[in-house]
Amino acid sequence: MKGVLILENGQKFYGNMLMDEPAVGEVVFNTGMTGYQETFTDPSYAGQIITMTYPLIGNYGLFHEIEQADRPYAAGFVVSELCEEPSNWQNEGKLSTFIMTHHIPCLYGVDTRAITRAIRSQGVMKSVIVPETMEESAVKELFDTPLETQLVRRVTTRDIKHMGDGRFHVAVMDYGAKANILRELVNSDCRLTIFPAETKAEEVLAVNPDGIFLSNGPGDPKDVPYIVEEVKKLIGKKPIFGICLG
Repeated sequence: MKGVLILENGQKFYGNMLMDEPAVGEVVFNTGMTGYQETFTDPSYAGQIITMTYPLIGNYGLFHEIEQADRPYAAGFVVSELCEEPSNWQNEGKLSTFIMTHHIPCLYGVDTRAITRAIRSQGVMKSVIVPETMEESAVKELFDTPLETQLVRRVTTRDIKHMGDGRFHVAVMDYGAKANILRELVNSDCRLTIFPAETKAEEVLAVNPDGIFLSNGPGDPKDVPYIVEEVKKLIGKKPIFGICLG
């Protein structure tokens, strides 16, 4: 099916859609030559349409052990060439199958570098992926849809979890933590207590950690004032380090 990515400034980029499901979100780009599976499953991209600048995506297939979350949280994917014949000794399937299984709208056969140039000159924009034949009124209705702001609540852990048995006790504030970050902390002789994003500072300090990690995650800090207020209470009480949103 023919499809189109329409930017908020009116620019259009035509390609093919894997499914006829539309998408709406902020369009962003990623320049990685490898790691597309890690990118697509990174919770930090929740609510965003990810444009991959590298021209060939899916060439080494899938390897589920390297996924960064239980599922992709992105609003959509845009790629240039979507490889349907992957080759790798670890390959467990085609990327297109993964995308369709999770019902993530995907536009392929697009000049993704042209999209990237548009984003770099205009800034991050609201965008939609739609079938080329969609009525203008329906496209306008999609653009009028407010973007989700409480994305952290969608990607954070629901319960307190524990990982590792290392020497250093780290309290992890999970705002959408990538699995690799948690694994590396465990490999660095840490044991982790992983807290939901809305946990109060007093509850975190009650486990007496050696340090506190503020994880990566989606969205803008101004959208999560409840997190900012709790972090303020932690400052000066324990060593704190953070990545991305953290």
